[in-house]
Amino acid sequence: MRRSTIPDNAKETVELDISALYHDYWESLFKQIMRILLDEDEAADVVQQTFLDLLEMKEKIPEIKSVKSFLFIMGRNLAFKKLRRKLVSDTYRDFYASQYKEASSLIEEWIVFKELDDMIEKEIDKLPSKMKEIFILSRHFELSHAEIAKKLNISDKTVKKQISNALKLIRLKVDKDYQPLLLAILLTDLLF
Repeated sequence: MRRSTIPDNAKETVELDISALYHDYWESLFKQIMRILLDEDEAADVVQQTFLDLLEMKEKIPEIKSVKSFLFIMGRNLAFKKLRRKLVSDTYRDFYASQYKEASSLIEEWIVFKELDDMIEKEIDKLPSKMKEIFILSRHFELSHAEIAKKLNISDKTVKKQISNALKLIRLKVDKDYQPLLLAILLTDLLF
C-alpha cells in the first residue's frame, strides 16, 4: 500500500520576514503614531518598540490573519500607553491640549471658508449669463480685463462694469456673518 504524501505547498510554513515588514510599514506606522504622540522622537521609539515586540512573538505570527493590522494595533496601543504616562505631567498635558486646540481652530476656519465658498458659488450661478461668464473668466480662469474683452469681443469698460456689478450682487446676497471674510477674499482677488 502506497503512503499518501502531503503536498509541498501544505508543508510550507508562513515565514515572517521582519525586515520586509519594517521596510513596507515603517513610514505609515510612524505617521499613525505621530498623530497620537505629536513628537517625532517618541513616535520613532514606539515604532521601533512595536517591531521589537513583533520579533519576540515571531512564533505566533502564522496564527494571525493580518500581520499589518496586528502591527498597527500593537503600535497604536503602545503609543496610547506612552501618552497616558505622559499626560500625568501638567506640562505635557498643556502642550498636548494646545496642539489639539490649534488643529481644531484650523478645521473650524476651513469649514467656515468652505461654507462661504459654497455660498459664493451658488450666487455666481444665479448671475445673469453674460455677467456670470465674465466673472468666471476673471475669477476662475484668472484672465485680465483686456483678455476677457478680446475673448468676448467687448470693451474693457464693459468687463470692468460687469465684474463690479457681479461683486455687488454677490455681496448683497451673502449672509452678513460672512461679509468680513468675503471682503478679504475679494480684496485678495482684486489685488493679486
